[in-house]
Amino acid sequence: MSHTLQQSLLELQAAFDASGGSKQDVTKRLSKLKLELAQSGLYFAPPSADPQDLIATRSILEVGAFHSLRLGNLKQYWQYNSSLQPFYENLPQIPPSPLRPITLGLHLLALLSEGRLTDFHTVLETLQLDQLNDSFVKLPVDLERWLMEGAYNKVYRARERVPREEFAFLLERLMGTVRAQIAATIEASYPSLPLDSATSLLFYKPQEKSQLANFCTERGWSIEPTSSTIFFPNSPSISIRQAARRLPSDAAAAAIEAAQSQGVAHGVPMTTMVGPALKLAQQLEAIV
Repeated sequence: MSHTLQQSLLELQAAFDASGGSKQDVTKRLSKLKLELAQSGLYFAPPSADPQDLIATRSILEVGAFHSLRLGNLKQYWQYNSSLQPFYENLPQIPPSPLRPITLGLHLLALLSEGRLTDFHTVLETLQLDQLNDSFVKLPVDLERWLMEGAYNKVYRARERVPREEFAFLLERLMGTVRAQIAATIEASYPSLPLDSATSLLFYKPQEKSQLANFCTERGWSIEPTSSTIFFPNSPSISIRQAARRLPSDAAAAAIEAAQSQGVAHGVPMTTMVGPALKLAQQLEAIV
């Protein structure tokens, strides 16, 4: 099967690498090859198979993983990634894949984009020092550290230096996670915000108004066009102030202060925590 398989791999690689090539053509080729590999048993990395066939099969699966991310199909990517692991771990008779650092970096970034931090660190613990120092692996490691530090601006800027097209999709997913975390903080801190401030704080560019509008709709926020303000209907700040209106002025002020300080104590960021972040976001926007 070696010659036929090698020829199929060459044709698949050419279709995948072609500038402006048909993604549908690559998808069809991969589907056909996966069926053939499953029928021959090569898909399951049998140690007794011809080494050249095993290398070709591994390369086909790597193209499949890359192609899935270019299509934005994370479920399919995980299927390919899972199928690749026996080729990386159980076949010492074939040379290491030159693409292994790339697939490893994508694996880590995919875990990070889904918030699977335990799995992320489990994979990290299995790596050798030379693997950890590889640029494709360092990117998700840096991203995880920045997330833990709350350095969301660094995560945002990492999109400007994606090493390959496949990383861009996963970075966008990660930014979605970041925006969700920021949005939860905003909702817990303010009943409303000026549109420009929310745009900066959520790392949207001024020209990305439609994306921001979709984000607001998904979270149940409302945009008031006349005042250019975003309102957060579920904000605890609204409930606090509504309850305080029923009290005398002195008691109301004390109630608001107590409720807000209680929120911080329980891990709910309030206005004193978000204010500096807003200033930082505005400064970042001026730089961008």
